[in-house]
Amino acid sequence: MPYTVTQQDILTIGADAAVISIENPMSVADGPVNEALAAAGGEALRQTLREKRFLPVGRACASAPCGLPFRHLLVTAAPRWWNGEANELTVLHRCYAGLFELAERLGCRTIATAFLSANYYQFPKAEAVAVACREAERASVDTIFVAESAELAALAGKSYRRPQIVAYLGWHRDHAAFLLDNGQYAKVDMRPEKRDVSVHPFLEPCYFDGRTAPPVPLPEEEKARLRRIYETAEI
Repeated sequence: MPYTVTQQDILTIGADAAVISIENPMSVADGPVNEALAAAGGEALRQTLREKRFLPVGRACASAPCGLPFRHLLVTAAPRWWNGEANELTVLHRCYAGLFELAERLGCRTIATAFLSANYYQFPKAEAVAVACREAERASVDTIFVAESAELAALAGKSYRRPQIVAYLGWHRDHAAFLLDNGQYAKVDMRPEKRDVSVHPFLEPCYFDGRTAPPVPLPEEEKARLRRIYETAEI
């Protein structure tokens, strides 16, 4: 569905549902949007969030609106960025997918949310915004993103471009590794029944040819097959 980006106060947006992100065990995550919702919800909201303190990272659940100007309040635990090796982007994708699925089940037509993890948690802003926009396009509800800075609003205005493969680097166990033109690395599962792709900012030395790479090189047709998987996979 289409999405819009605004920098207005989330409390003035006439959406059916709003999203608040929490940190385990029970505190509200940093950021102007979360802080505005928490201040307006007061003690009733704080008590509700205490009941959600065991919510796993990447999951979403519904809450009473606690006096907020929305029919529903959706609670999620957005991921932190550790080192890019902890499936952070995958968890963020699941976070949005769970929110949009929940909003649809509740009968919501519009949902207002900040760009989760984008301003905080050391998450790469461009990656966080790209994940948000791509998931919103797949959703069956209209999304209103509240950009907490002009930089985030500008990033949302840029169309998504899949990073292109620059070079094949090597393979280890079940995965082949490719260098991308944004300086990151893609791992592609080599098993015929799998079509899994993951993107990482760092790569273990075992993937580089000439170090601890396997003694048998990959045939060119196998490299081409893995490139096609990368080009068509959801990342």
